[in-house]
Amino acid sequence: MILSLSLSNIGLPVLIMGATALILGALILVVSKYFAVPVDTKVEDLLVILPGANCGGCGYSGCAGYAEALASGEDTNLTKCIPGGADTVDEIAAYLGESGGDFVPTVAQVYCQGTSEHTKPRYEYNGIQTCKAANLVQMGPGSCVYGCLGFGDCEAVCEYDAIEIIDGVARIIPENCVSCGKCVLECPKNIIHTIPKVENAYINRCSNPLLGPIVRKTCDIGCIGCTLCVRACKYDAITMKDSLAIIDQDKCVQCGECIKVCPPKSITMGLIM
Repeated sequence: MILSLSLSNIGLPVLIMGATALILGALILVVSKYFAVPVDTKVEDLLVILPGANCGGCGYSGCAGYAEALASGEDTNLTKCIPGGADTVDEIAAYLGESGGDFVPTVAQVYCQGTSEHTKPRYEYNGIQTCKAANLVQMGPGSCVYGCLGFGDCEAVCEYDAIEIIDGVARIIPENCVSCGKCVLECPKNIIHTIPKVENAYINRCSNPLLGPIVRKTCDIGCIGCTLCVRACKYDAITMKDSLAIIDQDKCVQCGECIKVCPPKSITMGLIM
């Protein structure tokens, strides 16, 4: 009799607690179903579309930053992913239900032709074999302190085998370049730039802004600031920055008149030097 009473006293609370747990569980399910906050998967979906290069060429720290800006509407330019190309732009536009806009492929180019044929060393450098290290020692061993150092920091950072060092000067392999911009950021001389990928682009491959007589002493193919190219251009595509001729690729029609009048031949045609 005592044992039976004890079991009854224990069983009733257990039943009550079990029933209460079931009711609370049901309430939680109902609340979670009807009051749940919708999860926005735009960022994750856009990351699947983007190539994942995380190069920073779009102006953000990586693909995630660009995806977040697109998803939130903070950035409406769908053409910033150069490595992804036109296909990526079309996919992003289709996903967001917007117009992709015109995609203009670009390519990196080195603004220097200072090989051993055209320049001379100022001293023998025996330090760490990187451009950044060499640049700290009197701005490098070359006669032109604005020229390519040739130790290949840009080549090392390129993931697409698009850069090679030939006779002390970096050169871009256009068909491999995806214009990620890593080489641009890596170069301590700031002589690598991205331009529209036009096969016969006209480029003043010099970065020395000093006066002509000084340039001639350091590199026999450097821009001397004579302004003959400026006067020859009928399309206002060339301007002077200090003593350096700058070609505006958006205005240039590749007429060739600037090359004809350039005394040192610092202006070249084509993406390959």
